[in-house]
Parts: sequence; structure tokens; C-alpha cells
Amino acid sequence: MITIQQEALHAALNAVTRASLKSSLAAFSLVRLDVNTNGILQLSCFNGETAARAITNASCDEDMSVCVDALTLRAVVETLASEIRLFLEQNSLVIQSSTNRTTLRIVDESLPVIGDESIRTIATMAGSTYRSLSRAIPFASTDSSRYVLQVLYLKFHKETVIAQSADGYAAGYVCESIEGPAEPIAVPLPISFARLLSTLVEDRDTVRVGTSGENRYIFQITNLENSKDLTLATVASAENFPSTQIMTLIEDARKSALAHLNVQQSSLMQCIRMVNAMGTQNTFIKAVDGSVKVASGETETGQARNILEGAASGENTSVWLSATFLKRAAEACKGEMIVRITNGQRPVLIEAGSFTAVIMPILVEGQKDPFPEDEALAITLPDMDPVTV
Repeated sequence: MITIQQEALHAALNAVTRASLKSSLAAFSLVRLDVNTNGILQLSCFNGETAARAITNASCDEDMSVCVDALTLRAVVETLASEIRLFLEQNSLVIQSSTNRTTLRIVDESLPVIGDESIRTIATMAGSTYRSLSRAIPFASTDSSRYVLQVLYLKFHKETVIAQSADGYAAGYVCESIEGPAEPIAVPLPISFARLLSTLVEDRDTVRVGTSGENRYIFQITNLENSKDLTLATVASAENFPSTQIMTLIEDARKSALAHLNVQQSSLMQCIRMVNAMGTQNTFIKAVDGSVKVASGETETGQARNILEGAASGENTSVWLSATFLKRAAEACKGEMIVRITNGQRPVLIEAGSFTAVIMPILVEGQKDPFPEDEALAITLPDMDPVTV
């Protein structure tokens, strides 16, 4: 029999079952419970791409290893309180608490689990560092035909780690300081794995990144304060991610910028909502005489115009962008942002602290400058007869 507190079992289940899913393949929807008399309960799930294992303390008077439906077990545990007892009864797992007694059918299925692999550590970072790196995730491609771009590309250096992602129209880049490996190591994570990891890592956690074999990477998430012990494993994704090309694009955009805009994130987000309210994604940004102006594309409904909270320096210039890509960049920032614009045909650079985004402009045919009053008007003087003195 296993005896465990509901809070501990629920926390472990809530974490590990995120690596399970309803599928025609039984193994993908199961959670495996392994426990012995040493008082360590291991919960394992596998969704075909990611293996996850959570470890928690429990009291046990015999060894046990069973597989049951993951989401059903989690749903049952959520309804219970205080102390929970789990034990085997014929071909079922019994979950008992107070007057509640629930039985789940045991499934005889082979389930890949994380074992006691020999792990070579690549780097250790704070949870807040990984959460910062994950700001690049929204820029990864969702197009199944662009497999090489469906990754979060991590590059570990001796003193820094960078995260990159791109979809062909925009790219995200984050650089954070860490104590890394002596030699650079690239880890291109499947984007679904990176997203899952970002939902499980909290600021006060410690994240240890390691490898347990060729192309197999392990992420251990621990927190002594709340006894968190979670491990996720995956295989690296595409090896041809265009990391160098993205860095070249960013540097070229930085060097060729004609106007530098210092704007507030909250003000830019308000303008993006304004553009969406007009039923369009076309967003016009203009730097003119020290001010920053934003407008939506003109639609049957009308056209919205606004002046951003911020200032511009450099030359007067303008660009059309997609509000979708602009929103992704703005949501990754806080406070003041720097927007660097060249012209309507060169990439736009958005920077805030350790975060950088590069966005390709869009070519909008037939759309006029929403701020024509900014253009200087030529004054025609009448012909005058010569003066005779």
C-alpha cells in the first residue's frame, strides 16, 4: 500500500501528466507509478516525443509498478483531500481517501520511462533564466512543412546562453548570462517540448540541462522549497537551424537603421489593439520630427490613427508591419522598447534588455500615408514684375 498526502500527489501528477495525451496509442495516455519500500514514488508519462518523470515522497510497505490512465487519475486525485492510500486489488488500482473509494483499471502496456541514465551536465540555470529564454518561443514556425524552423534553438557558451526561433517572417532572440560549458554546445529543442517546459518551470526553480547520449537531452527541474523534482527528456530536432543567418539579419538591421524609436510597451500594445479593432493587421509606423505615429490600414470601417508614448531620433521614415508579429514582440517586453526602422523594405528591429526581435515589413499596395499632413507643402509664389528704382 502507498500512503501519500493529496497535495504532494496532486502536484506531481499535475506536472508529469502534461506529457501525456489522448491517443489511439495506449502508452501515450498512461501514467506509470513505480514505488518501493525506500519511500520514493516515481510518476512517468510519455507522449511520443517527450518523456517526463516526477519524484515525490511516499510511505510504502511493498514494491509496486502499474500503469493507469493519466488524466483520469489526476481528475480523481483533484477531488480528494488529506491522506490518500493506493493499493492493488486484482487488476485494478484502488485510490482511497476518507469515505471515497475509486478503482482504475490497470493497463498492461510498455511505457518508456526516464531511468537512472548517466547524465553529462551542459549547464545549470535559474528558472527565471529559462523563462526569459522562452520569450523567443512565439516566433517559431507552426508550418509543418518548415520542420527546420519548428524549434527553440539554444546555444550554450562559457558565459552566456542564447535562444533563437524564426518562422521566415520574424525572428526572436534572447541572450542571458550563465556559467556554461567550456566549448559551445547547440541544443535545438522541438518547439512543443520547449513550450511544455516553459509551463513547468517557475522563477525560483533550478534547471539543469544535460545530455544522456547522442542527440538526447535531459532537463531536470528542482526546487528544495517545495520538494519539486521533475525531469523531462527529448531528442534534438533539426540540425540546420539558420542561427548564423538570423544573427546577420539582426546586425544588418541594427547598423542600417535610420530612425530610433523609444516607445512604451503599454502604449504600443494599445495601438495594436486599435489596429485589430479596425479589422486589419496592416500597421503603419512613422517616425517624423521626433514623434512616433501609428495607424491602421484603411478598411471599409475606417482608419485609426494614434501618437505613441515615446520619442524618435534620426531621420524621418516609415514602415508597414503585421500587427500579429508586432504583438509577439511587444508581449515579450516590459517598460521601454527600442524600435529601429530603416525604410519600408528593410527589417525592423525591436529591442528591450536581453530580448531582440526582427520583423520583416509588409508591402501594402494602394495604401496611402495615413499622416499626409506631415509632408511639407511647396509654396508657389506669383511671378512679380521687376522693380524699377
